[in-house]
Amino acid sequence: MPRRLLRRMLHLLGVVAFVTAATLVAGVAPAHAATSGYFVFDKNWTDPTNSTLTWYVSSDNGGAAYTWRAGSGLGSTDECYKDHGWLPNGWYSVKLHYQYDGSLIKGVAFQLSDKTCSNGSTQRTELFIHSEMNKDGTQGSTEPRRWDGDSDFKSGGCIKLRPDAVKEAANLFDKIYSPGTTYSNKLQVVS
Repeated sequence: MPRRLLRRMLHLLGVVAFVTAATLVAGVAPAHAATSGYFVFDKNWTDPTNSTLTWYVSSDNGGAAYTWRAGSGLGSTDECYKDHGWLPNGWYSVKLHYQYDGSLIKGVAFQLSDKTCSNGSTQRTELFIHSEMNKDGTQGSTEPRRWDGDSDFKSGGCIKLRPDAVKEAANLFDKIYSPGTTYSNKLQVVS
């Protein structure tokens, strides 16, 4: 079984086990379903622009997973190579913006916490889960506001999704967490 598939299955089994254990401890299901969720970015060492981002959600009523193709970096697997390499492994805080208006990133974007890479000194900053779009979420007519295809999965070190995928991820996140608020440990980067 491929390592990436096994890892996804273990994550989903963990969600199901957590939900089952919570129900057993409570004895009965509560009147409303408490829900939590988090992202996992699973690095593809063969092609960093063909990695995956998965949203795992669990509640007292069960669990689910949603997966999208995602890229990180410009093809380098060196997590310490600022603005070129993919994200360092570990947990990140996440803050959802529906109309982010940065100099490079616009529209639907998840702002991530800074992370020190494996060399212990290089700090990775200005990290996001994002796509290519205008501030209002529409497609622009020129780069970098227009999604053209597979080459657009490249990024300056962030996690990049297709426009429809980042919007779907935002809608799923928004069902549990409030936009504009930072939540700890909502993205895990693994390899």
